Amino acid sequence: MRRTIYITALVVLSFVSRAALPLSDPWADLKFMTEEYPPLNFVDTDGTLTGLSVEVLLGIARHAKSGLSREDIAVLPWARAYKDTLNRKGSVLFATSRKPERESLFLWVGPISQGTPSFLIARKTSKVNIISSQDLAQYRIGVIRGDSLEKRVEKLGVPDENIIRSHDAALLAQQLVKGRIDLWATNWKGAEAQLKVLNVSTRLVERVYQFQFNDNYFAVNKSTPIEVVNQMQAALDTFKKTPEYRSLVKKFK
Repeated sequence: MRRTIYITALVVLSFVSRAALPLSDPWADLKFMTEEYPPLNFVDTDGTLTGLSVEVLLGIARHAKSGLSREDIAVLPWARAYKDTLNRKGSVLFATSRKPERESLFLWVGPISQGTPSFLIARKTSKVNIISSQDLAQYRIGVIRGDSLEKRVEKLGVPDENIIRSHDAALLAQQLVKGRIDLWATNWKGAEAQLKVLNVSTRLVERVYQFQFNDNYFAVNKSTPIEVVNQMQAALDTFKKTPEYRSLVKKFK
């Protein structure tokens, strides 16, 4: 967990210290933010920011004639990045599930890819058995603060005192392993990555409940000039027709 936090801190610091893109760059006024959420966006063991949405963003940047690099992307806690994107012109948050309750809050570029299925994951030894969503009320459920899965868990009628919120997915993985929470709301690839850091086999956990999912997009602050957003969309549409895009989807599947 310390390694994950350390690497994330380095990425954030490198973003802060890097000179801004030149004013001539078509994306000079855009600020890109993401979170740790494999396989879409994450810092690998070498300290490199990668994932499907990151690599797609860099691909469409080339098509848009932007010099954006991965060092220009901030890795932040989801709740903070979400708030910044709501309030700051030119802010772009990814990958963001495009849901009805969010539709009017942002401008949208996408889809980046088909939505990633998310689950409630339990320790096999806990013998959790979910027949209906009403069964969830008895369990302690770990969620990322501000993430869409937090809202989904709330809507399932789970008492607020049973919703364990954190900014750190690594911490939630640790809490699940130690039995401090009963269920963890995440996607399977994300769970695999975090459990690997803890040297815990995925054979010790199981998916006990699946959420419906939405496609992944870039969420853009509403005050951002629409022509910039349209240019991003056009570059994405072009990039998605390339063999490189198809290769990335296969790689991070």
